[in-house]
Amino acid sequence: MRNVWRILKRDARRLLHVPLAMVIIGGALITPSLYAWFNIAAFWNPFDNTKNLSVAVVNLDEGAYNELAGEVNVGDQLVAQLKENDDLGWHFLSEDEGMESVLSGESYAMFVVPETFSADLLSITSGDFTQPKLIYYVNEKENGVAPEITDTAATTLQTQITDSFNEQVAQAVVTAIQEGGSTAEADAEAAQGEIIGDLQQVAEVIAQTRTDLDALDGEIADARTGIQSSVTVIGGIDGTLAEARTTLVDVNNLAAEAQAELLRLAGEAATGQVIGSTAVGEAVAGTLEAVGRVSAASSSLLAAVEAQQTILGQSEVLLEGLDYQLEQTSAALSSLDDSLALLEDDLNVAIIDLQTIGSAALFQDLAELTGLNADQIAQFMATPVEVDQHTIFPTASYGSLMGALFINLSMWIGAFVLVVILKLDVDDEGIPDATERQKYLGRFSLFACIVLLQTITLSIGNLIIGVQHVNVFAFVVTPMLIGLAYLSVIYALSVTFGYIGKGLAIILVILQIPGASGIYPIQLMPEFFQSMYPFFPFTYGIDAMREVISGFAGFAYWRYLGMLAVFAALSFFLGLVLRPHVSNVTRLFTSEVRDTELFASEDGEPAGRGYRLNHVLRALADRSGYNQKLRERSVPFARSYRGYRRAIVIVGVAGMLALTALGFIFPDAKLEFIGLWVVWLFVVFIALITLEYIRFSLRLSTEVGEMPEAGLREQLAELESKR
Repeated sequence: MRNVWRILKRDARRLLHVPLAMVIIGGALITPSLYAWFNIAAFWNPFDNTKNLSVAVVNLDEGAYNELAGEVNVGDQLVAQLKENDDLGWHFLSEDEGMESVLSGESYAMFVVPETFSADLLSITSGDFTQPKLIYYVNEKENGVAPEITDTAATTLQTQITDSFNEQVAQAVVTAIQEGGSTAEADAEAAQGEIIGDLQQVAEVIAQTRTDLDALDGEIADARTGIQSSVTVIGGIDGTLAEARTTLVDVNNLAAEAQAELLRLAGEAATGQVIGSTAVGEAVAGTLEAVGRVSAASSSLLAAVEAQQTILGQSEVLLEGLDYQLEQTSAALSSLDDSLALLEDDLNVAIIDLQTIGSAALFQDLAELTGLNADQIAQFMATPVEVDQHTIFPTASYGSLMGALFINLSMWIGAFVLVVILKLDVDDEGIPDATERQKYLGRFSLFACIVLLQTITLSIGNLIIGVQHVNVFAFVVTPMLIGLAYLSVIYALSVTFGYIGKGLAIILVILQIPGASGIYPIQLMPEFFQSMYPFFPFTYGIDAMREVISGFAGFAYWRYLGMLAVFAALSFFLGLVLRPHVSNVTRLFTSEVRDTELFASEDGEPAGRGYRLNHVLRALADRSGYNQKLRERSVPFARSYRGYRRAIVIVGVAGMLALTALGFIFPDAKLEFIGLWVVWLFVVFIALITLEYIRFSLRLSTEVGEMPEAGLREQLAELESKR
């Protein structure tokens, strides 16, 4: 570290001893800050001056009439409101004057209220709705931001028109309600009395019905008692008839037996076996006739008894069925009586409720309709909801919001200016034993001191301007840390890759402006930038400054600084560890660019000639074998070199043309094709650099083969000293 300190002191003395050099350094201190200061001041509160933005208004509305809203002319209301509005520079012109002002650029936009605008608005009440249209002309040629502001004005006008229409309709509706309020209250009272009377009549009918049901239920009970007695009587009769039937059957049997015996006697008389057969025959014949009459009478009576038994059985079944039906009817009447009792209770409650409703909220609300405030209702209709906004991390000015981006851009520009105006290679004057790493750190220390002065100057100026901050110390120190991180990246790229590194630094700043969420939220940017967002140093530098400007949120501030420290560490790894392995690429570009005598280039190149230790050792061990193998490689390459270069150029141009054509064919994916175009161009450059590097390496190897032995040993000693 001693040599690093010595290099820093020597370089500082060189600057201090040359007054004009200090003027240049002073310019390097102030110029990047001017970029931030002027932009922050310019963007301080640009929307406070929108009243200077000319917008033409042409009112052609002829008005309209509606029974509900009355006479309406929304165009006149709009003009009256805009005359009291200072958000934009409203100019009320005729149609021809307005169109001329937009075409000439005198006005950035023009709004035209058509003749039928009010009529179209009122058509919503007629059932034949016509969408009202506000005609809007905008001149996008004059400015990129102005159309966005006038587009917002169009939305504002639309809202104002809607609000005005709602207010007028609301006033008309409230007036109608006020006029009808008293009538509604009287009608409600009359309806109340009529309903109570009807309900009382229904209650009386229900009470009478329940009385009748009680009487009917008693009659049914008596009927069931009579039926049960009849069934008992029928049972007794049926028993008597059964006994009579048995007797009649016996009579018939006896008559049959008597007839049989008489017939036997008649037969004996006929054969003369009985004394006095003639008299006996006559007596038997008379008796048979009498027995026949008895048998016929008993048979007839038996049939009648059986028929009566059948009838009595059917009557008993019918009476039992009737008893069951009467039992079910009695149960149904009991259930109906219970339901009617509940209904009667509900009717009584309803009557009581209706009798007391006059003092309830409904009638009170009806009574209050005539006291409605039309203006308050109209205002509510126009703006039914108010937003109670609570701002988290409030920032007073737009300039402070943009300050995070401009401060970071200023620091990147300041670091880049240093690698452009100051030499990157470090000479050995006064410090002959300094190593490459010590030289790297020594010159970086000088640049770091200047960057710290740049950031202090920048922060003091921002404090004077009035950029918002939550902590003065953090507001000054944070840019210093961010500036050192950016310097480490730019310095490592420039020292390691020379012109290529400086070009990469420029490409990085181009990509970081849209890709680090400096202006718009990253979610609004294309996918390409969203994917690159975490890999940009600006991402964390801008967020760190936002924390300092608007307020700290947990450990976010330290996380952002930690990510910047990671970028710085990777940059030092590139500059101190990887740089020797790519030094020949830097030599190639430096020597080739110097040969053009057109580019400003460094006076020196990376230390040494770029020879490789293994090549020197092989040449010392077997020069002829080394040269033979070298010729086997270099001769074919020399013959094919121009062809390779031509092929790379042709393929590269063809690929770029193809990607360009695809971008026109598929416009929705144009950004992806632009990204592929850049990647393809990078691949072509890498191919050309690789071709030139092979050529350069073969030239160095040839120089080793042609070098005398003393020169080889000298190079060997130099290369070994650097190990």
